[in-house]
Amino acid sequence: MNCRKHTLVTMVLAGLLGMPALWGEGASPKGEAPLPEAARTAAEGWSQKEAAKKENAPAQAKADKKELAAPISNVPVKPPFKKEIREVELKLQRGQLISEAIGDVDGDGKQEVVDLLGNPVVEKSSFMGDLYIVVKEVGKKDVKYFIRPQNLGGYDPYLMLADVTGSGAPNVIVAAPTGGTSGMVDFRILDFTGKKPDEIFTAADNRGVQIVGTYLDGYRARLQFPNLPGKMQEVVIDLSRNEDAYRTLNVFDETGSVLPSGQRPYVQGISELIPMDTDSDGVDALITTQKVIGAVQAVPIGYVRTLWAYRAGTWQAQDVSFRTELYTKPAYKTSDRVTGKSGYEIIPLPLDTPVGNLYYPHFQKFDAKLAWKMNHAMEMFYRSKIRDASFGSRLHLSYDVKYAGKNYASILVMGLYSDHEMNEPIIQGFNFDLRTGEAVPLKDLIRPTGKFWTMARNEAQAAGISLTEKDVKGFYYDGAVLGLFYGDNREFDLEEDKVLPFMIKNRLEEEFLTSQSKEEKERNMEKK
Repeated sequence: MNCRKHTLVTMVLAGLLGMPALWGEGASPKGEAPLPEAARTAAEGWSQKEAAKKENAPAQAKADKKELAAPISNVPVKPPFKKEIREVELKLQRGQLISEAIGDVDGDGKQEVVDLLGNPVVEKSSFMGDLYIVVKEVGKKDVKYFIRPQNLGGYDPYLMLADVTGSGAPNVIVAAPTGGTSGMVDFRILDFTGKKPDEIFTAADNRGVQIVGTYLDGYRARLQFPNLPGKMQEVVIDLSRNEDAYRTLNVFDETGSVLPSGQRPYVQGISELIPMDTDSDGVDALITTQKVIGAVQAVPIGYVRTLWAYRAGTWQAQDVSFRTELYTKPAYKTSDRVTGKSGYEIIPLPLDTPVGNLYYPHFQKFDAKLAWKMNHAMEMFYRSKIRDASFGSRLHLSYDVKYAGKNYASILVMGLYSDHEMNEPIIQGFNFDLRTGEAVPLKDLIRPTGKFWTMARNEAQAAGISLTEKDVKGFYYDGAVLGLFYGDNREFDLEEDKVLPFMIKNRLEEEFLTSQSKEEKERNMEKK
């Protein structure tokens, strides 16, 4: 405001100072008030100063000429005082440190500190926007690399390191959960081995595998994968379990015929991304999960799991699988409440840990002593993994209830432990005899064991895998597949038509049925 007044006064004075020359000494414009005394005094003072400058101009010019004639010295002129300079890292002071990792991300043989920074979009919110990456050498202050991924923000974002390109240097993976019921996570992967940082997994890559979904008469849905020739082309899914919801939402009529509502099943973007070396070549592939949504978002039709490899600068799908509890045997997610054949329940129980919210499977509505024995075994496994997690590392654990029978239950725990540039996959199968609460060895499920292992060895050899009984470290069974874990957390699956002949006389007295025999038994029960 003071500057504005000063400018206004100067402009007024400048205009007034020119008036005497036009109007004459002491004159004023016709019809206007005479010049105020204060303005006249200021104008006269300015005129006297200008006149004095003109009189002294010749003397000043001589003095300036005399100074120029003096010899030029090579001694630098010292300023009267040294101005103090404060070093400021302009890039860093704009954001909060969110996550950090250490690794040789550019492959120069020196370790770098990788920082993920950002700012809350709303005060006191965990949603961070304007995310960017700063890379420095360990122990150095200078910024070595800086990159701001495009359109990236999310709740409690984090980063991890994994070599997904095969360069020998770990890439930086940024994960930003978007929140809400969709469970989607926005991922970016950055490469620092070139002349400048490169975003090799972009927002477009988060779309994952694309499908074409249509509803069919009879409470069914068809999913097609047109962009994956030679792989899974089409899947037909039974939706009759939720037919009431689909009728209410005008997808089907009372007879199960499709209504012309224009609704279609669709696949969401990626909700999970795990780097994992699946073929022991030293390079991590990406395993992504996407939800397939029908009329009710909270009840997905199923899940698409894709194995991606980085080839010639692009992400190429190597394998695509589709699983849903409506399609084959239930593959329950961590958040589900599972009811077994005899009425017991398996629920997700929260475990208070310093590494975040973890949930482990918990038996209830069951014999108290037996339930405690099984729950204690699984809880101790979770806690052992939590103890192994060091400061700055990340631990992700989830589980699937693979089988919940009368005398037998199978639960698969999966996860990933990330510590700087090291990623360790976690796979553990829990198989319980519900009559005793004890763990079930595989030999109690299959008989005769000798013939079974001959069959398993032949099937593995046909797939190019060397597998013996001694190689197997764990297993699970989901009613359709017997999964055998061997080597460095690798899995070999035997289909039900190969396995069930050896499970008829199992020691648990569990009645294992094929998909076909189960359907026939259910139809016979309905007729009765």
